[in-house]
Amino acid sequence: MKNSETKDFVAYEYLSINVTSEKEALYIDCYENFGWKLTSSNGLVDKEDYYINNHVNNNQLINLKFKRNRKMPNKAKVVTLQKKCENGLKELTRLEREPNSKGSIYAVITSIIGTIFLAISVFCITAQNPLYIIGALVGIIGLIGWFLAYPVYKKVKTKQEVINTPLIEEQYNAIYDCCEQAQKALN
Repeated sequence: MKNSETKDFVAYEYLSINVTSEKEALYIDCYENFGWKLTSSNGLVDKEDYYINNHVNNNQLINLKFKRNRKMPNKAKVVTLQKKCENGLKELTRLEREPNSKGSIYAVITSIIGTIFLAISVFCITAQNPLYIIGALVGIIGLIGWFLAYPVYKKVKTKQEVINTPLIEEQYNAIYDCCEQAQKALN
């Protein structure tokens, strides 16, 4: 006797990715356009809750688990578009982190230069024949280097954010274009 409610067999493929909580909704939206269905997330209970859910730490890693039918239309094209989208998401993350990284590098370099001048100042003052005036002047330059580290960080970060803003928008457009093409290929 055959059960009239038997389902057709569906083979699934599975994907698990870790993303920051601030990018969680973006990744869910993107991957759904490539035929993936969210099966679990240790961040959100429901995708619609994202806009009312207030994450305390935007750098918290969230594990997203997806599944999709292995036999989907235009799979080769969809997989190619998905890889292109994933590369765009990685580039987006790099572009968003770059201002902070560059600012930090310049601030550390400024602080190191200040430290070198302070070390020279100490050597001048503790030498066998102390050079107090030169030591004091070099020490002041070293302290200025230390105090300039934060303003240098802010200036470099702000400048890099201005440079990266249009590049970030281009990345978002490229990502959305891949998602749109994949959605059309699946239908």
